[in-house]
Formats: sequence, structure tokens, C-alpha cells
Amino acid sequence: MDGLDKSLPLSEGVVDTENAGKISTTDLKRYCLNCNTELSDAYCPHCGQKDIPQRQTLGELFTNFISSFWSYESKFFKTCQYLLFKPGFLASEYTAGRRERFYHPARMYVFMSFIFFLLFFSLPEEETEKSDNIEMSQDDLDELREDLEEAGLDSIYSAIPDSILLDSLKTGGSLKKFIAGETKTNFSLSNSDYATVAAYDSGQLAKPEKDRDGWFVRKLTLRSIELNEKYKDKTDQFASDFGQSFMDNYSKVLFYLLPFFALLLKLLYIRRDFYYSEHLVLSIYYYNFFYLAASLIMLINLIPGLGFISVIVGFWIYFYFFFAMKRMYKQSWRKTILKFVIFSFMFVFLVLIGVSINAMVTLMVI
Repeated sequence: MDGLDKSLPLSEGVVDTENAGKISTTDLKRYCLNCNTELSDAYCPHCGQKDIPQRQTLGELFTNFISSFWSYESKFFKTCQYLLFKPGFLASEYTAGRRERFYHPARMYVFMSFIFFLLFFSLPEEETEKSDNIEMSQDDLDELREDLEEAGLDSIYSAIPDSILLDSLKTGGSLKKFIAGETKTNFSLSNSDYATVAAYDSGQLAKPEKDRDGWFVRKLTLRSIELNEKYKDKTDQFASDFGQSFMDNYSKVLFYLLPFFALLLKLLYIRRDFYYSEHLVLSIYYYNFFYLAASLIMLINLIPGLGFISVIVGFWIYFYFFFAMKRMYKQSWRKTILKFVIFSFMFVFLVLIGVSINAMVTLMVI
């Protein structure tokens, strides 16, 4: 018994020594596996990564995958809901700093623009009945040209050959048919009397220097002659190449107009305390809404009998930005209406410039 009394303290000392090398799990400090920052919650305060085991069982992997997917999906669809039915709400929330609950506007722009152009080029062309009631003669076109000339728009109209207009009106030609080269045309890109570049250069040298074409006119004339030579007797191929290149660049045109969209808002609300970046956020959200609504229209048009919904959505696309301006800038209805009208005219002007530049660039690169 005495021996037991003597050996017990010794054994307790051995156990204490062994336990000294072990730390209770409750006392262990946790570190982020991504950036090695000490953790105080379920998510890293530095990089935001969730505190999950380095090695996961199949059940843990499945659970984390489902939770991450559901979190992404719920955030995305909630953002779409506000985007469609509450104009200006997301932009107001973003500028107020409440951003984590919603999908990031820049990421959504990339995603929605991709979906829009994918649907535009992938969905089948809507069938339209040929109308025998649409008859337009050459005399009608000449009269229309004279009216536009008085309005100062004859240069734009002259760029479209009569053969294309007549064929399009009589056959119900569409943009996609033009891009695909299905619209039969016979036209020349140049009204010049010169059939070759050499002939044009000779003609220019024969003129006095003051009467020669300037740099810009010369550039356009040479390019038109080159295209005439390249697409001689291949007008269908030209229509296909031009239409495809034009639409390929159209998404870029819309993107390049985005900062000007925000700049117009900055000028209209220059006396209000808004950064340019905050106007840009509203512009991006409107672009996101446009791509989303336009994609819905294309899908709705696939269902017979729902054309009226497309018309309603089309009107909503136009008036949506008016309500977005009202919510974002919180001005009176009268001021908002006035600025919306001014903004609409200015932006349409910018779009026309962008489309014209796109057409010119397309002619230079095809």
C-alpha cells in the first residue's frame, strides 16, 4: 500500500507530462487555408474564403458544392428580379454601399451581353408572311429621296442602293437574311467612273492639285474600288461578309458608348453631388436590364400568341430608364421628365454616330 502511495504521484507526473504536449481542440487557433490569416468566424476577414476542412469527405464536398451553388443562384435571381421590376433600385443600393446581397453589375454585364448575342444569332428567324400589299416603285423611291434631300438626310439614304430597298420591301427581307446573304442584290459600292485603283490615280494626277480629292475622300474612293474588284459578281458574298462583320462589332459599339452614356448623366446632373463612377454604375445596370429584357423578348417571340407581351416589354425598356433616373436622383417629376427627354435625344444622336462609325470601320476591314 505504501508502494502504491509512492508510485501514484509519479504516474500522475508522467500523465501530466504527456498531456503537456497536447493542446485542447478548443484552444487551437484556426487559420485561413487560402491566405493564412487567423480566423475569428466562419469566413476569413481578409480574403473571404469559408473555413472548410483542407481534406473533405464526399459528403462534405457535396454539401459545400450545393450551398455555394444555391447561394450564387439565389443572389443572381434576386438581382434579376430587382433589375426587371425596380428601376434604379440596384444602382441606389450599390452607391449606398449595400452590395454584397446582389450580383456584381460588371459580372452581370458580361453574362447578360453574352446571353443576348448568343440568343440573337442562335434563335430561328421569326416567320413573317409575305405581303402583297406593299408595293413601292422606283418613282416612289425617287420621291422619298427628294424629301430626304430637303431634310438633309440624302447622304445616308444614298448609301443604301435602290435594289436593296425594293427587294427588301417586296420580299420581307430581314437583317438576318441580309447577314446570311439570302437577300439577292446587284449594286456597286462606288459611284466613281474609275474601275481600278490605277485608273483613279491617273485621273487624279491629270487634275490640277487644287481639284484633287482630299485624304479622306481619296481613302474612301480607293476602298470602294478595292471592294468592287474583290466582290465583282459576288454581291451576295459582300452582303454576308458586311452583315456578319457589322454585327460582330455591334457589341463593341454598345460597350464603347457606355462611358458616354454615363457622361451624359454627369452633364445633366452636374449640380448634384454624384461622382462620375456612380453615374456609370446606373448606366451599367440599365445595360444589364436592356440585355435581359431583350433576351426575354426573343424567347417570348418563340411562343405563338404572346406578341403583345413583347410589345409591353418593349415599352418598358424605353420608359424604364425614366423611372430609374427618378429613383436614383430623387428630383421632381417635372425635372426628371425634362432631363429624360434631353437625354433620349442626345443618346440617340450618339448611337447614330456609333452605328455610322461601325459601318465605316466594317467597310475598311472586310
